[in-house]
Amino acid sequence: MIPVEPAFVIQVDAMRVGERVFAFHDADVLGTRMELRINVADGDVALEAARRARAEVARLNRVFNWRDAGSELARLNAGTEHVASAELFAVIAAAERWREASLGGYSARLGQLLAVWRAAEVMPDRAAMAELAREIAAARVEMDAGSRVIVRPKVVAFDLDGMAKGYIVDRALEAAMAVPGVAGAMVDIGGDVRVAGEAADEAGWSIGLPDPLLPYENAPVLGRMMLRDRAVATSGCGPRDRKIGGQTVSATIDPRTGWPVAHRRAATAIAATAMEADALATAMLVLSEDEAGLCVEAMPGAMARVAEPGGARWVSGRVQVEPIRWEPFAPQGPVTQQAGPKWTPGWIANVTFEAPPKNMRQERAFRSPYVAIWVSDENNKPVRTLILIGSIKEWQEDNYIWWGLNRGRTQQMLDGRSMSTRGSGTYKVYWDGADDAGAQMPAGKYVIHVETSRERGKHTHRMLPLDLSKPKPFESELPVDADSGSLRVEFRKFG
Repeated sequence: MIPVEPAFVIQVDAMRVGERVFAFHDADVLGTRMELRINVADGDVALEAARRARAEVARLNRVFNWRDAGSELARLNAGTEHVASAELFAVIAAAERWREASLGGYSARLGQLLAVWRAAEVMPDRAAMAELAREIAAARVEMDAGSRVIVRPKVVAFDLDGMAKGYIVDRALEAAMAVPGVAGAMVDIGGDVRVAGEAADEAGWSIGLPDPLLPYENAPVLGRMMLRDRAVATSGCGPRDRKIGGQTVSATIDPRTGWPVAHRRAATAIAATAMEADALATAMLVLSEDEAGLCVEAMPGAMARVAEPGGARWVSGRVQVEPIRWEPFAPQGPVTQQAGPKWTPGWIANVTFEAPPKNMRQERAFRSPYVAIWVSDENNKPVRTLILIGSIKEWQEDNYIWWGLNRGRTQQMLDGRSMSTRGSGTYKVYWDGADDAGAQMPAGKYVIHVETSRERGKHTHRMLPLDLSKPKPFESELPVDADSGSLRVEFRKFG
């Protein structure tokens, strides 16, 4: 979580997306990205709501960012006794309650364990990690609500990543909704989403759920939830996972064992607040099926979806404040194979786009670039659009090459997307050889296109030819450019 100036991106990145809904985007918030939707008739009121929400995010980042030595959380972890702010005390108190309510599946005490895993170059000793986990769980944290004094044993280092982001989403939403004239709002920070008030659709705010087992920005959307005054969060495999000794390891640690949970596992949770959804999604990754059921049943209105390679299951509580409307998208029909050499099943092109350097974002009137990344054949015939950054279609008109090729095929975005936390300025997508219609393309030669544009800025179009004729691993790249960023492609078998 890196503090950034809260004003200028909100100032210029507004777009009306309906009769009353305005959208705002900030590409550098809490180490990820933020999307705001404000339902209000007046654009100036929408801008004021967005500014207040963004300012609240910046303020709370200075409380909870453990990576910043000057943050309040870092100061707490540097000593043994601390008089906490109301915000820090509230979140740590909630985290301690969640440690009990989740049957140990969630803990905010894991700073020392996480530090070991972040620094590891080989897999740690499992018995030693389990012993450290037991010491952390048994330690006594003293908290006095009257004085807000927290006494921390040395073995406990608080890491609030599994709860603080949700808390910040909640406070940002409240800040936006407090502006007179605002009828409804949605705040999405890195996949933690909360909605309130009136949506453009009478059925509620539409939140799409991309396949959580595919840690890519362009993972196919499995379905959507229509929510009112609720929150949703997703935890699981994603960009925070890392390789240790050649093994991919989940960033989520089981507090009871000190060991990472299964890598190919993800959980999406729905709750009354983003903080609760954030913590619940993390706990669902750890708990057994029976334990998960007990945990969700204790939360009125909560439910969760746990996905693994073998399938997914919903976990619902006994009390639903309002039934969740889940609309699964119908699977595509049988995949057709276009003429030519067959694409080898399971092979994908991993595409990593790095946005232009952050120092390009210093001018107040300088937008983050709008980006279109797509695949064409050798004859420049478009095959597959991989990602649109700034994907409300009006924002893409200045990318006139992509726009001209795809005119008439653009689609309305969903109100939001819930996916595991994603990085700021780094976008990971994939291509599995299918075209936009789902037909399987033949193995052969293709071109990756990257087109960028800025309002009152430059337009760029770069191309990277790829030979995908044979299932043979390779890497290729477009080097960094001040206006268009960089692109790296890795061709390999998925998994």
